Amino acid sequence: MILFGTGGVRGKMRPGEFDEKLVLKVTQAVSDWMKDEGKRSVVVAYDTRRKSRDFARLASFKFKENGMDVFLFKEPVPTPLLSFAVRYMEADAGIVMTASHNPPEYNGYKVYNEEGVQILPETADKIKSHMEKLGPVEEFHEYELNTVPDDIIESYLERVEKLVEPLISKPLGIVYSPLHGTGLKMVSEALKRAGVDVTLVKEQASWDGSFSTVRVPNPEEDDALELVKKYMNRDGISFGIATDPDCDRVGLIVKEGEEFVKLTGNQIGVLLLHYMSCKMEDWLKKQKKPYIVKTIVTTDMVRPMCDERGIHLFETPTGFKFIGDVIVREEKKGNNGFLLAFEESYGFLAGNFVKDKDGVIASCLIAGLLSEEENPLSLLNELYRRYGFYMEKLLGVELSSVEKAQEIYGYLKEHTPSTFGKLVVRDFTDFSKGIGHVRPNKTLKLIFDEGTIYVRPSGTEPKLKFYLHVSEKTREKAGKNLELLEDSVRSFLSTYHST
Repeated sequence: MILFGTGGVRGKMRPGEFDEKLVLKVTQAVSDWMKDEGKRSVVVAYDTRRKSRDFARLASFKFKENGMDVFLFKEPVPTPLLSFAVRYMEADAGIVMTASHNPPEYNGYKVYNEEGVQILPETADKIKSHMEKLGPVEEFHEYELNTVPDDIIESYLERVEKLVEPLISKPLGIVYSPLHGTGLKMVSEALKRAGVDVTLVKEQASWDGSFSTVRVPNPEEDDALELVKKYMNRDGISFGIATDPDCDRVGLIVKEGEEFVKLTGNQIGVLLLHYMSCKMEDWLKKQKKPYIVKTIVTTDMVRPMCDERGIHLFETPTGFKFIGDVIVREEKKGNNGFLLAFEESYGFLAGNFVKDKDGVIASCLIAGLLSEEENPLSLLNELYRRYGFYMEKLLGVELSSVEKAQEIYGYLKEHTPSTFGKLVVRDFTDFSKGIGHVRPNKTLKLIFDEGTIYVRPSGTEPKLKFYLHVSEKTREKAGKNLELLEDSVRSFLSTYHST
């Protein structure tokens, strides 16, 4: 069970973990927090997972019992649509039942503030405090519920269409899979409105909460995209995309000759920055402070790109809630120069009407990029030659528990290493103390002559994550250094487990 590790709660759907009793208890705690803050309206959404709709209705009943004005979506919708709806309806909060890209036995409960941003740690702590004061919360009454107005979806799609219209230059064919998730209707419709010829992966074009055609419904995983590749081969289409069940992440495959290349989130972000800054050059010149936002573990290749183009770069801890918070803060200062936000885990955002990563918007942005560049891989290589060969790799080490991941992180934090594997540590940064404008968070940064490693415990899974970053003048040197960093991680873990 993960308590408020990602703006809410996540766990396996089994008695005593993520079950009806937990949903009722969390909802009561969220209601108590809302009462403290003078809030009274909440929008409730859910994805295509098993029991997500039941959990959403249960939470809605409990909110209603607490005197809240509740608006429940009629059917599964992308998580970013909840962010939009909270803002559009001027609601005080929002919740969505989803476990994003986790396996089918998981579900989750995410909380959003009045800005459509996932709640920040200080708010999560308040809700957690209320939960700790509660005993069992098992009773509920059924009420007649208000539903989210039908015009919400059309209003959202119109804004997506307006955002991407100037960015798509010519007709494009693309294979798309929603991986049995909420992107099924929304992504398909948004792409079609943008003039994209969409070939839908029929086997995955159903709201199947067991995600029966994939091991895990995560576009980061190669095997989740096998059917996309099959359709690309069958129809002679060069590009394929897939979104996760709650449609806040999107992955991209490009076919070059007989080879399929799955781009990383970092590579997609770099390509989008180049493409959007070129297409929106006149708009950028009119802004007092144009900017992009990324997490600290996301590629640094955007630094020289931003410097060259006069774009400010904001960095945040891992988690799109921090990115959304930066955008809201800048808007309140009167700065409307937001161009793009992204994180290495396939989350992207543009526009001013959503404050969370958005797979619908991102799918359309990627389509725009592909309509402009017949070979995005050639463009990527050109950018590498221009700015340096930035290469990244994520090593997600699965452990027996969340506590074990915290233990190893804590050991590194308290025992600043002089060496890490066979590599010499040149500098060590502990972000838990807050560095520059980046708020405190559980991330360590180890710098070597060969590159950089960021270490953090996952906020949603029993994993310790190692983010490897290198930058060199040649691809060969960058690849060699990346291997050295990976070897150093495995050596450290072997030594740690033997102690």
